[in-house]
Formats: sequence, C-alpha cells, structure tokens
Amino acid sequence: MMRINNKNSGGHPSIRFHDRKASKTAAGKPLGIYIHLPFCVQKCRYCDFLSFTEFGEEERRRYLGKVMEEIVGRSQRYRKDYRVDSIFIGGGTPSLFPPSWIEEILDTIYARFHVAEDGENTMEVNPGTVTENRLKGYRRAGINRLSVGVQSFRAGLLTYLGRIHTARDAEETFCAARAAGFSNINLDLIFGIPGQTMDHWKQDMHRALALGSEHLSFYSFQDEEGTAIHEDIAAGRVQPLTDLEDRLMYHHAVETLNAAGYTHYEISNAARPGFSSRHNLKYWSMEDFLGIGLGAHSYMERRRFANTEVWKEYMIASGSRNMTIWTHRNTEQEDISEYVFLGLRKTEGINLHAFQAMFGKDFWDIYSEETEGLIRRGLLEHRDEILRLTPLGLDLSNQVFMEYV
Repeated sequence: MMRINNKNSGGHPSIRFHDRKASKTAAGKPLGIYIHLPFCVQKCRYCDFLSFTEFGEEERRRYLGKVMEEIVGRSQRYRKDYRVDSIFIGGGTPSLFPPSWIEEILDTIYARFHVAEDGENTMEVNPGTVTENRLKGYRRAGINRLSVGVQSFRAGLLTYLGRIHTARDAEETFCAARAAGFSNINLDLIFGIPGQTMDHWKQDMHRALALGSEHLSFYSFQDEEGTAIHEDIAAGRVQPLTDLEDRLMYHHAVETLNAAGYTHYEISNAARPGFSSRHNLKYWSMEDFLGIGLGAHSYMERRRFANTEVWKEYMIASGSRNMTIWTHRNTEQEDISEYVFLGLRKTEGINLHAFQAMFGKDFWDIYSEETEGLIRRGLLEHRDEILRLTPLGLDLSNQVFMEYV
C-alpha cells in the first residue's frame, strides 16, 4: 500500500501512503510539530515574518523535498519517545501549496512518527487563495482544522494592511470550508490598526461572530521595524492608536466573545468549549514542540534550537542537524521563568501545586517578593493555589512577565 514518488521532488523521494497508521495508544510523550511554509503572494505591510514572494512552483517543490528530508532526520532522534498529537502547518501562506503536497507532508510525518488517532492537524489558509474543491482536497489530505487569516472585514483596512483578499472573499472562504466538511475553524483578526476606529472594530467582531467559527484569535497590531507600516508611522504619515484606544478595543472583544459563549482562555484567543488550540497551548504550557522548515524554532527536552533563516543554507544543508544554527539548553531557572510567564498567558493561570510537582520547589521561595508586589498592584490574583492575571494584569501583561524574566 506504499509507493515512492520521485516526480518533481528535488531529488528527495516522498513516501505516500493510502492507509496511514495512527496510534490508538497513549504511549510516548505528547509532541507538537510545526511546519513552516514561507511563501506568499505578496508581503503584507505589517508583517515581519520570514516569508518570500519571489519563489515560484519549482522552488516551492524543492523546498517541500527539504522539509520532508528534515522530518525524516528529526524522526530518527525523536520517534521512539514521542507521540505526535498536533501538527500545525503555518507560513507564509500554506494554501499556496496544492492539497497533494500537503498530503505528502502529512504522509511523511505519519510514516516516521507515532501519531495520535485523535490528532489536531491545523493549516493556515488565506482568503483569495482557495476554492471549495481545494479545501476538500486539504480535508482529504488529513487537515481537520483551519486557521483563516481574515484580519479585518473592512475594505480600506485590508488594502492598507496589504492583504490580497476582500471581506467577501473571507466570508466565502469560511462558507466553502464548511461545505468542504471543516467543523473546527479559527478566524484571525487584528485590532489597533492605524486608522481603525472602535466602530470599525465592533463591525469586524460582529461579522466574525455571525460566521460562527469555533475559535477566534484577536491580536493587537504591532509596529514592527522593517515593515511598510512602521515606515509610515516613523515618517508621520499615519498616527498609531493610543494605548487607551487599543485597550478599549481589546476589552470589547473579550466582553463580546464571553457574551457569545466563547471561553477567553489565553490573552489573545477565545474558543467554544472543547475547541481551544491544542498546538498553541503547547507553547504556553512548556510542552515539547518540533519546528520543521526554514527559520523554524523548537523546544525539545529542555533545549531550544532554531533552523537557519537563510534560504541557500537551508536548501544545501545535508541532514537536519546541519539545518540548525542556534541551540540553547535551558537551565532549571530558565525553565522555571518560562513556565511562569508563559503559563500566565493562559487566563486559567498557573497551578502552584503543579509548579512544585514539576520543579520540586515551592513557588513562594523563588518569587514571593515579585508576586506579592504584583498582587498589591492589582495585576495578579492568588486563590486556591491558582495564580492568574487580573483584568488589569491582562492590560499590563508585559509588565507582569518582566518580573519573572
């Protein structure tokens, strides 16, 4: 039931399975795999992510071969001890890849790793790059969750952000995804965009909720150096929103989502019960995740490492180890620090009993002075051995996190 397909694979054969073997057992530590596909139709004006617009189908196909080569190489070290329960294909714009290529990626992971039968396989999709038939192809390939990059439903803001789609494209993409059989869909929205008003944001929230997605991510606009919008702000061509305007938009989102039956489970994410993003929770819970592809980052066995961001270096690397250019083994104190400030991103906070069980140390012996000060300032609350951000702490979360770095 297996065939080797060498066609257009850039010299790296891909393994194709008609019948994948998922693991029904819970053996092995849970593992998330992130696949980076760094290709876009055009660069968004706010984006500083690692992505390219100049590469065509031939280069993308060659890159696919290297990604699968890296999957095989990483599996030789990690296959034995892990069970993959989350796969996230991000970018860039992964929906530029045809379904058959996405299937090859998933087939290679299933062939080389133990994969949970109930795994969450997410793929980022940009409106304007897919049809219902293409989405059906992704569903058949094994994708069972979509993350749709809407960002806004307002024409002027979409144009200013450099998005290639319209509001109608976004809504049609969502409806096509439903028709293709997807019952787990996230929508991404951005607030605090220069030129955006509270009325604009309320309208965006209203249109997003009308679609009825299972998950909604709402991110505050970030002025990133090196982007076109940063240049606009630096030159005084546009004015950034004030912190007060940004926070009012944020609180409107939280209140609106709570009223609509969503659970606000992380600073910038809300979901209907049972639909929290499994993959993102790994980042905030200090679980192991393996990044595959150009510039991808990993956290495995208390070690952080990253692949090269240089296209030529990645494409000529012989073996997955040679793709890695940076590695750092966390000290115990670094793990403790990261566990605290990443865990506090979750609205449920951190359980101090779980902290002691993980590290064998009492939380208050390490952070009593910092934490008591934050509690007095109204940024943290401590109740029933749970430590979490207050509503004010959500607004000033970076100040809280800095106390634990």
